[in-house]
Amino acid sequence: MASMAAAATSGTTQGRGRASGNSIVIAGDRSQSRLDAHRHSRRVRLLRFALPLLGVATAALAAFNVLENAGIGPTLPPLEVPKIVADNLKMHNPHYQGFNSDGGHYWVKAETAQQDLKTLTAVHLDTITGELTDAKKQKTYLTAARGIFDNKSNVLDLYDSINVTGDGGLNAKLTRAKIQTKENIITSDQPSIITMGAGKITSNQLTIRQKTKEYTFLDNVRTHMQPKESAAATKDQTDSNTLPFGKPGQPVDVAANRLDIDDVKKTAIYTGGVVATQDNATMTSPEMTVTYEGSVAPAGKGSDQDKSAAPADPSGTKIKLIVARDSIVLKQPNGETATSDQATFNTTANTAVLEGDVVLSQGDDRRAVGDRVDYDQAAQTMVLTGPVVVTQGANVLKGRRLVYNRATQKMQLAAPANIMGSGSPGRITAHFVKPSSKAGAAQSTDDDSSDGISFGAAFKTDPNSPYDVVSDKLDVDDKAKTAIFTGNVSAQQGAMTMRSQELTAFYTGSAGLGTTDGDKAPGSAASLTHLTARKKVVVTAKDGQTATGDWAEVDVKKNTTTMGGAVVLTQGKNVVHGTKLVIDMNTGEATIKTEPTATSSGAVVSSSDGSGGGEVFKAERPSAVFYPGQLRKSKIQADGWQVRSSP
Repeated sequence: MASMAAAATSGTTQGRGRASGNSIVIAGDRSQSRLDAHRHSRRVRLLRFALPLLGVATAALAAFNVLENAGIGPTLPPLEVPKIVADNLKMHNPHYQGFNSDGGHYWVKAETAQQDLKTLTAVHLDTITGELTDAKKQKTYLTAARGIFDNKSNVLDLYDSINVTGDGGLNAKLTRAKIQTKENIITSDQPSIITMGAGKITSNQLTIRQKTKEYTFLDNVRTHMQPKESAAATKDQTDSNTLPFGKPGQPVDVAANRLDIDDVKKTAIYTGGVVATQDNATMTSPEMTVTYEGSVAPAGKGSDQDKSAAPADPSGTKIKLIVARDSIVLKQPNGETATSDQATFNTTANTAVLEGDVVLSQGDDRRAVGDRVDYDQAAQTMVLTGPVVVTQGANVLKGRRLVYNRATQKMQLAAPANIMGSGSPGRITAHFVKPSSKAGAAQSTDDDSSDGISFGAAFKTDPNSPYDVVSDKLDVDDKAKTAIFTGNVSAQQGAMTMRSQELTAFYTGSAGLGTTDGDKAPGSAASLTHLTARKKVVVTAKDGQTATGDWAEVDVKKNTTTMGGAVVLTQGKNVVHGTKLVIDMNTGEATIKTEPTATSSGAVVSSSDGSGGGEVFKAERPSAVFYPGQLRKSKIQADGWQVRSSP
């Protein structure tokens, strides 16, 4: 009985029945079991429908994916997955700074910065400002619209609206630039405009080395150099400037393929198709070097330069020397041209030198050549040396040294020693071509043969023959229109020669190598009108006849020669004395006569054969001594002459 009760109790417990205190199982205690059974039944019924539906949905989804991959059916919008991009990593007001090994430093700021996730060392910057300070505390400032900073190489690439300024007046406007912040080097491969104390420079490429003060400009370089002196300060000089180029106080514009400026050595070297322009004068050469004083970008107030030195002049540099090399061509606005192998212009001393195959020309018919020409602004002179040859149309002058004074328009040609390797003085020569004329067309209207002795055609010359003159020196006064030959002068036209110590040639036109007004072309070429010989004049005909006198006048247009003073006409032993000899070179006829003066009332007659031992006396009319044997040779035509003595 007890065992059954225990079993019953045990069974009731397992069946989750409710037992009373005396272990009697009550029927109402099975309600929980029924509830659990009821829930289980509902789950079974739900799964009976849900599992088939889930299988159908899975199959449908698989079929949809297959159709979508095949391009059939509608496309579901993609799901956007958030990504980390540079736009989401923007920094505001970033500041980068660093120090250089030489003691300089730099900093760069921007309004915004974006990290480049592809190149982690690159940072994109907007609205950039920066400052580069070298070891001497001279600063360079920069601004740009945007750029990229590489914090590994410390290189800053700038784009758009770039402006670089310096303490000393450097101002660069660029569209693209690369700045090596540690080296303080600025480069650009785009057109740029640079303004410095020396002037303005434009180019397509540039490199600025602020540490060493070196500037390189490439491709289509254009510069405008403004000297310190103003044009007004040198107006008196430039109004009558002798220098062909390098004039003080005048700005210089230069075009070239390349320009290298060394602000430590104070040089600016132009190379490649150099064309320099100053005051409407142009010089071309393959290379030109400009030496200056001052600084193209003077040091700022905070620099560590010598504090005791005078402050830098912010107005610009002063050009000291301009040297052009290899095939120099100088052109003036009036058409004057000079060529040489080298040209040096000293703007401090106001001098210029052209050396090597010097050729000076004016228009088509004026030309002067030599080895060297020196210009002196203070003296207003031009000195041409070497084997000097001056041509003006068909007229030619030759010597060793030519000096031309622009102010006085006077010129001197000589052949001194120690020029052209010669230890002794030389001689100058002149070749003058007469205007074409017909023989006898310009006969004298005066009756010079009356009361005289006429001779044959020994002195006949071609009226169109040129005059060739040889002397020690030639002085030309272009204002007075005179050319004076001095020192053993010999002038020859055809077969007739005239010797004297001085010969003055009068001319029309212009014989100078320069003009009074640099903007005007030179006048017409010089043309001889007449000649005047002084001091021991001797005229020699082609047959040996000679005429001596104190002076002689040659009318170039009429082709006549008049001698005066103590005139002596000699042919062999025959001698004629008088005070005036007229030679018509068109016909060759010579007429001698006496014109009484206050000091002489007649002619001096000698019966000697030239030894000076015969009888000498005065006569009221032209007097002569003839030898019969010589008369047949001289072809003298007597006309109203008297013989005072005969051998």
